[in-house]
Amino acid sequence: MKKLLLFAALAFGLSTQAQLAPGSQAPDFTVTDLNGNTHTLSEYLAQGKSVILDISAAWCGPCWAYHNTHALEDVYETYGMDGSEEVVVLFVEGDGGTAVEMLYGTGVDGIGRPSQGNWVANTPYPIVDSPLIADLYEIAYFPTVYRICPDGTTTEIGSQGAAAIKNGINSNCGITLQGQQNFPRSSATEFRSCTDNGALQTKIRNMGSNPMTSLTVVLKENGNVIETKNWTGTTNQFSTANINFSSMTVNSESSYVAEVTSINGVSPLFQDQAMANIDVNLAQVAQNNDLTVKIYTDLYALEIKWRIKNSAGTVVASGGPYTEDENNSTITETFSIPANVDQCYRFEMQDTYGDGWGLGEGQHGVQVLDNGVVIFEKFTNESFDVLPILGAFKTMAPLSVGELDNNSFAIYPNPSNGIFNVRTTSVAAITVSDLTGKTVYQGADINDGATLNLTSLQTGMYIA
Repeated sequence: MKKLLLFAALAFGLSTQAQLAPGSQAPDFTVTDLNGNTHTLSEYLAQGKSVILDISAAWCGPCWAYHNTHALEDVYETYGMDGSEEVVVLFVEGDGGTAVEMLYGTGVDGIGRPSQGNWVANTPYPIVDSPLIADLYEIAYFPTVYRICPDGTTTEIGSQGAAAIKNGINSNCGITLQGQQNFPRSSATEFRSCTDNGALQTKIRNMGSNPMTSLTVVLKENGNVIETKNWTGTTNQFSTANINFSSMTVNSESSYVAEVTSINGVSPLFQDQAMANIDVNLAQVAQNNDLTVKIYTDLYALEIKWRIKNSAGTVVASGGPYTEDENNSTITETFSIPANVDQCYRFEMQDTYGDGWGLGEGQHGVQVLDNGVVIFEKFTNESFDVLPILGAFKTMAPLSVGELDNNSFAIYPNPSNGIFNVRTTSVAAITVSDLTGKTVYQGADINDGATLNLTSLQTGMYIA
């Protein structure tokens, strides 16, 4: 990444250009965004709005890192057109050598630099492709972020968080942003485990201008409320409260939603933003001890490392860093784990620079395969230095039947068309699980000569 920054300065000579002086009057402009909407600065200022300009380049690593802090998204959803309509946020692609498709995560610029990712996906505020604005504002580097007050006063503010942007407007623009009250935003979360028992969690971010002091949050399974959680505390604007539900048995085939039904004793401002999914992913069982890992690198393979730990925290496999020749490629490696033991494995993705694996075209992440079958995968564009994924996959010891020999207990034939015979010298209880550990059949008081009818199950491998 440091090499990229030096290269950008030399290639464009941006550091020699005079920066727009603090306190200057903002040059006016009229531009059209990617959706065909027109934006005129002077009109926004005449309406009493403050304007935040993020002037970046699609190939710029630090620009991408700031974009993924979601600070401007928070400002827009709270004070922009999705909120109180007091602030305008514009993302400006300011490099004339950048093709429009690079904003969508594909292609390279005139000297071969690729896009850092898909800038358009999940970005709620307008995106404009306008080198003219970069020239008008005499930027010296990417990203350059400007605050423009309603009186036209322009100040470069750097890559600030949402709270700092709000405070800067209140302190310097002669206005006080009002925002909106009782505005919770729920975030999608993931429950990943080697067992089907645990506590689901959701995250509630306070987007409102008033503190969040109480919440009522319901957990739904397939649309039915299965738990109501009452939370109290103090969470200020742009901070997050973690809500933990009670431990329960979860079903990987069910749909789970956490929904805020009350905040500070009233209904949430936007109900659609007050609910979010909780994805349940139960670890699959590795049937073999020789496994394959595929690493999908980004533009900086030199920064990528990984390791796998067992239940005791012992590293059982690792890889990386890789070479520049392996940038944006798929690397296949093999590793071995002990067979016939109960173990829950975690996968750790590491990035020595701290900005994750998400830079460049395509998906970036990892897959673990057992005899060609994917038993774990994780693809992400989020920033991280270490990203631990608990319950990535597991191994299981052969199910015990005490010290019985083959003459005292047996289920046959195996394989079968779904009809099994039982031979036992004593009354037995039989549990059948799929490869994720989910119980698909239970039977008690089974005597010698009994028949198990499992024809309702899908064709596959099961453990009894």
